[in-house]
Amino acid sequence: MTTPHIRDLLAHISADAASTPEAITARLTRLLDAPAPANSCVLPGAVGDVIRAIAAELDLPCAPLGSSGNLGIELGDLDAPLDLLVTAHMDRPCFRVRNLAEATLYPLCAIRVPGDGYTCEARALRFVDGRVSTVASGRLHFAGDGDDYRIRFLADEGELAWGDTVMMHCAPTLSEGLISGTGLDNAIGVILALLSAHSLNQHAADSLEGRRLLFALTDQEEGPPVGLFGQGAARLAHALEPPHLGFINIDAHNVGASTGHAPGIGASHAFVSGYGRGSVVPLDYQALATDLAEAVNRARPGTVKLNYGYVSRSDDMLLSLNARCLALTGVVLENAHTTDETVALGDLVAGVLWLSGFVSKILESK
Repeated sequence: MTTPHIRDLLAHISADAASTPEAITARLTRLLDAPAPANSCVLPGAVGDVIRAIAAELDLPCAPLGSSGNLGIELGDLDAPLDLLVTAHMDRPCFRVRNLAEATLYPLCAIRVPGDGYTCEARALRFVDGRVSTVASGRLHFAGDGDDYRIRFLADEGELAWGDTVMMHCAPTLSEGLISGTGLDNAIGVILALLSAHSLNQHAADSLEGRRLLFALTDQEEGPPVGLFGQGAARLAHALEPPHLGFINIDAHNVGASTGHAPGIGASHAFVSGYGRGSVVPLDYQALATDLAEAVNRARPGTVKLNYGYVSRSDDMLLSLNARCLALTGVVLENAHTTDETVALGDLVAGVLWLSGFVSKILESK
């Protein structure tokens, strides 16, 4: 059930200008416009700069976590042992040059292609004069090649070079409450982490008393097609003491036809990733989420839907070796790893409410 403290927290968030649909859209657009190359998100000119700027606007401390290539926002009693870790990844699917003369590429991560002959906007990134810069813009073209795809970058401006990182890129659109674009996986996780950290810092001082909470923005979640996901999370686990309670992973959740999970349901909260090939949430934390969801949905219908379907395993796989996974949370996204990724704006608003309340409930009761 909700406590007066949780009810007050949710009321404060609902009245907070930072959590309005307009404010979320503006900040999300800034994240989507920033380069997010694998294993380079904290370099000058990349998305880490935008994350730190948004954190400063929200009065949050945000700094690199050692040499792990990740960013962190620490709240509460910084002299206390780490109680809870909340993670979201910064990077997006990326490609590198296979054959420069033919402008062919290979993926640095597992990819999903809508069909043979798929074409989308893209840009090539390079580290120039001390920062990540766009050196070419054009289109990615995927053509069927047996069981694989022949991937080419067709430049309209600038030139591709050996060592460049290529990313899908397009301006996001907002129509009838749906945001579409590319990079929403996992800019939505980053925005939920930032806004939940802000809400807890501003409106839940009692929950943080004597507690230490870390929001970590990880790099290189998008792992190689035949390798392990979560390389940035693995470095994070080596750099941190295991959190006393465990960790929460925020990521985009798959559409699930059998479970009714689609954009517009509110936050999505899951307990198992990859049908058991990733994390399994302890039963007491599942019960805590179930009870809290019932109470929160009674007070604000449509805030969260419990997800018993498939959730892609990602950072949680390797973080689970360091600590227990207490939740896999986020919002539902359609058309992952394309330029037609789509989420409901209302789900992001609900996600901030749900994640802030869930974290506060854990710190309050455990």
